[in-house]
Order: sequence, then C-alpha cells, then structure tokens
Amino acid sequence: MAELKGTADAPQVYLPEWGHLGNGSQWMRNMDRYLRHEVDLERHKVATYDAVARQEARQAGNHTVDGLGKLQGCIPARHFFRAMQHYGDECWSDKGFVKDWYRDNPSHRAQS
Repeated sequence: MAELKGTADAPQVYLPEWGHLGNGSQWMRNMDRYLRHEVDLERHKVATYDAVARQEARQAGNHTVDGLGKLQGCIPARHFFRAMQHYGDECWSDKGFVKDWYRDNPSHRAQS
C-alpha cells in the first residue's frame, strides 16, 4: 500500500484516554461547573468596573482641561480595549463611533 503524500509532515493529534475518568462525563461536569463559575465571575467584574466608571463620570462633572477640552465621560478599560479588538484600533478616533457608544451607554457620559 502506498503512503499518502504529506502524512509524514502532518501534525500529531493527541487524543486523551478517559480510562481513569470513566467515559469522561465527570470531567465534562467539572468543566461545565468551572466555565459557569468563570462566566459568573466575569459578569461580576464587569458590573463592578462599570459601577466605578459611572461613579467617576458623575464625580467628574463638567471638567475642562486646557489643551484637551471638556470631559465627555469615563470609558472602562475593558470596554475600550474590547471595542478596539472588535472594531479595529481606530474606532475610538471615529466621532460617530464614540457618539454611538455614549448613546448606548449613557451612564458613562460625564454629567453636565
């Protein structure tokens, strides 16, 4: 039988053996529990960071800095970098994007 072309260079695939875990159902239950915990933890972190940003936006009020201008609002770093990752590095330079973001997240806008 002829050897298939390119099989010598093909990556090796690791298939775990479930013998010591039964059929893998306990491992899957543990993974499910872990992922649900991590998702809940992420939601809690986001809610906490958003609350801090909203408080900063309220406290900053209508603050103006010479050379920079008026404070528009406080954007949590997590939102900032995820938007850059999703929409591209220049998304925050687009005035329309910023306007839409504050429209969708009015609690982060600085109080005037």
